Amino acid sequence: MINISTTGGEEIEQLGSDRRCGYTLIELIIVLAIIGTVVSISVPFVSNFLFRTNLESSAEDIVSTLRWARRLAITKRKEYMVVFDPYRSRYWLEDKEGNIEGERRSLQENIVFADPEFNKMQEEDGIVEFDNPDDSGISFYPQGTAESGSIYLRGKESERWHTITITASTGYARIYPEKH
Repeated sequence: MINISTTGGEEIEQLGSDRRCGYTLIELIIVLAIIGTVVSISVPFVSNFLFRTNLESSAEDIVSTLRWARRLAITKRKEYMVVFDPYRSRYWLEDKEGNIEGERRSLQENIVFADPEFNKMQEEDGIVEFDNPDDSGISFYPQGTAESGSIYLRGKESERWHTITITASTGYARIYPEKH
């Protein structure tokens, strides 16, 4: 603090002249270290959350397409099939003549149709069809019934699974958050 004398012998304090403005380099380094530690701890949790969200979203999209196929089969009184291309991670809906309804859809990033390792012939693609294992799709019929089967989804670099099962008698599709 600086004191200034006047001619009358009084001293006047000049306020704030020795106050520091800003932060020291050490304070900045400590704050950056704390922020870096928090970020490095939270990154695995955020990436795991995003992966789970992608897996769940892919399963829900497929189930939505399966249910749409069932509704179309009932209302239009003809057979529809959800066709799967496991090597390109794509699927779509088509009628018995092969006309595609809507658009071809893709699985979310880093999600694949996965071999459930049940050692069934011709089921290495993650699509297990119990009625006709060679047609690479699940068929829905005008009575509301369907070809029974299961669809297995897995992360490319993870052991998390989702299984979608289709019940033949009702055509109902259900998601299980594991290998089922």
